[in-house]
Amino acid sequence: MDTPFEGARLKIKRANQHIADIKSKVNGLIDAYTVTIETNANTGDESVRYGLPDSNTPIQIALVTGDAIHNLKTALDYAWMGVLSRFVPAAVDNFSKFPILQSRNDLEGALNGREIHSSAPNLFRLMVSDIKSYKGGNDSIWCIHRLDIIDKHRLLLPVMNYTALQGIELQNNTGEIIRGGTWATTQPRPFFADIPNGYHIKNKGQVVVTVIFGKGTPVDGMDVSDMLSTFAIVVLNIVELLENV
Repeated sequence: MDTPFEGARLKIKRANQHIADIKSKVNGLIDAYTVTIETNANTGDESVRYGLPDSNTPIQIALVTGDAIHNLKTALDYAWMGVLSRFVPAAVDNFSKFPILQSRNDLEGALNGREIHSSAPNLFRLMVSDIKSYKGGNDSIWCIHRLDIIDKHRLLLPVMNYTALQGIELQNNTGEIIRGGTWATTQPRPFFADIPNGYHIKNKGQVVVTVIFGKGTPVDGMDVSDMLSTFAIVVLNIVELLENV
């Protein structure tokens, strides 16, 4: 039978599979977009139209994100059960879970209430001074905790950010070429980029798609897959610390 620590690692592995799935879904959007040049019949000005497929990708990513967060939080709970079973078995019950509190004082109080300060002083010091599983102590743990709570009440709907960024080249009638240029938007599809007067599109460039956490989350504006990857590393480190107490 798997130990709680082995179970924790399996949960982290599953979370990483979810993260890979998110990246795959985003890459699918990038592969599917179309680029066309449109000309204003009255002015002759050009614009680039970046068409992205209508899809339920944001909903799918929201569901997978919630699953990844839940697996990471569960990994912490499993590891906590493992370390309690080893050092403070009397503290194990159906309500035992990895403690994440509002403040250091609250964390110390919760650990003292389970006699961990006296039964397992090394574990007590590790939680309070190193892992710091309280608001303002370890931001990643706190964010996992808050996101897990939010996902129980509503989907963690991401914001799809489309940016025409790579390889764009503009050319005027004299042959002068402008390379680069950035247009960023979160507007509904399709995405139009206006071209300055006197210039024409030489290279239509590529669309870059990023998926960021929306408002009302503790990681508002942060890249979803990047943050989840960071969380997974932090959780794995904590599991290893608890296993080696």
